[in-house]
Formats: sequence, C-alpha cells, structure tokens
Amino acid sequence: MRIRTTAVAVATAAALLAGCSGSGSDTGSEGAGGAKSPATEQPADEQPTQPAAAGPVLTEAQLKQALVAKTEIAGYEAEDNDVAAVRPKADKEACRALADMTASGTTRTPVAGAWASRNFSPASAPGMSVTTSLLSYEGDGARQTVADIRKAVEACSDGFSTTGNNGGATVTYTSVTAAQQPLEGGDESVSWVMTGEAQGQQLPMHLTAVREGNALAVFFTIHLLSPKGAKLPQDLFDAQLAKLAEAVESA
Repeated sequence: MRIRTTAVAVATAAALLAGCSGSGSDTGSEGAGGAKSPATEQPADEQPTQPAAAGPVLTEAQLKQALVAKTEIAGYEAEDNDVAAVRPKADKEACRALADMTASGTTRTPVAGAWASRNFSPASAPGMSVTTSLLSYEGDGARQTVADIRKAVEACSDGFSTTGNNGGATVTYTSVTAAQQPLEGGDESVSWVMTGEAQGQQLPMHLTAVREGNALAVFFTIHLLSPKGAKLPQDLFDAQLAKLAEAVESA
C-alpha cells in the first residue's frame, strides 16, 4: 500500500492503524530544516514586517522539473503524486495553516500559484516514506505561509481534527509540537510534528517547510513500522533543496 500524497498519507495511516498491514508502505521521517538568518528563529508575531520576496514565481512545469528525480538520488523508489486536489478543513481556524500542509494541489491560504509532488521510499528502511511537495506563490505568499505555520504550531499544541480528507475521512491530531531544525538550507524554515490517532493508537507525522524565495518545499514524513524512528534523510533533503535553489536561480 503506497502513500501517495500528504492528504492521502494521513487517511491511509489512519486505516493502517486500524488494522491494515503496513509491510508494503512507504513512509518517512523527522521534519527538519535550517535557517540562514536569525530572524527565522523568532516567533512570527515578533518578526519585522518585510517586503515580498524578490524572484521568479515558478510554473507547474518548472516545479516538476525541480523535483529530485529517481535517477538523481541513489537508494530510493520514487513516484509522482497525480491524484486530484484535496484540501482538508480544520475544526479550528487557528489550525488552518497546518491542515493546508496536508493538502494536495494549489487550493490553500494563501493560494499557491503552482504545485508538484513526489513520494520517496528508501530501500534501506521499509515502512518509511517522504512526500516532497513544491509550491510557488505570488507576492508575499510563501513568506506568509511560513509565518502562519509558526503561529499555528503554537496555537494548536493541544491538537485539532480535519474533515474532507481523501475518502472523506476525519483525521484527529492529538498534539502538535515544534521540532528541532538540524538541517540547513533555504531562506527560512519551520519543522513540527502532528500526532495522528486512530482507534487508540498514535502515529507521529513529521513535517518541514523550507522557503526558497517565492517557492516552498514541504517534506511530509512518517514511518509505519517504526514511528518513533522516523527521520528525514539528509541526502534527500539536501538534494531537493539544492535542485529547487538551482531552479529559482535559473528561472
């Protein structure tokens, strides 16, 4: 059973926790990402107002080209996400930005100009999957998205739920916590863990969002066989950020 998008990953993980076997699943890792500037470590409401990020707004075709290909990184299976757009709705407005990070497609707040996504499963870690999504934004959309995520991580620490997931499932998150950011890259980043619950069992879902100009790379990672052992692979993280930065620079 392959987890194909972040929204699908949440619904599938809930089903797996209810008793399905995860032996054939992809899944992934700990969200992590670094920041080049000390300002990225400040709470969003304490950061100074900044102008919109300068630089190109990548098209869908450019984002697809910017995704790491299977031939560019050894030891991974890779599969494009080609499902219909899904936008789960949070039961708390304060948690909207987190629900948006489990969505597929461009419909979110702020609305993205383009979206492309690919799943990676390392051959060396059965049950582990990393879903990488790239988004581009007009104006200040990318920076605002990161700021909204930071606020939501703090506001939704006691959890929330979403409806309208793949298959119409309701997904309950029992907690949201900020995660350490040991990896470096991009203009700013934020990492967090959302713990999903199904039939009394819990599964941590690790996310990292990294801004590169007007583009955003989002890594959604879980591990169905060893949930607490999930860790975002550094080689995949580095390769994806390098390729996105190259795409932004050459556009």
